[in-house]
Amino acid sequence: MKASEIQKQRIKEIEEQADLLVSKCKIMFVSSVNENGYPRTCCVNKLCDKGFRDVYFVTSKRSEKQGKAKHFEDNTKASVCFQNVGDSLTLVGEVEFVTDKDEMQLLWNENDRNFFKKGIEDPKIRFIHFHTKEATFWIGQKFRTVKYK
Repeated sequence: MKASEIQKQRIKEIEEQADLLVSKCKIMFVSSVNENGYPRTCCVNKLCDKGFRDVYFVTSKRSEKQGKAKHFEDNTKASVCFQNVGDSLTLVGEVEFVTDKDEMQLLWNENDRNFFKKGIEDPKIRFIHFHTKEATFWIGQKFRTVKYK
């Protein structure tokens, strides 16, 4: 087996482990760039994922001047972190707002009604889809960073 094939196999293995790590995590840390250009990290509930490369969460637009939704309107760059036992995953990427009502309904979690009384019709709710551009894995005491398109 060639060295490049061995590398590809190792990356595939750690990516599979990362997908499992993300599936186990219900809470994630999300960083946005605030109105003053500084990173702002919040702990949020993960709504769902399609592996570590596509993660969904909800936030609120409570202010026209600040807050995570406003940050993402101004700058779509973000970072997301997951941690479970001794493993961790740091992702860098871009976010987009989910605006399709059918997709929003699929993502909706009834537990969020405490924050969004009108459900997906609440004017303050923002569903976010995070797309991974770079992943730094610390899984099984192995470290690796991989870039994605």
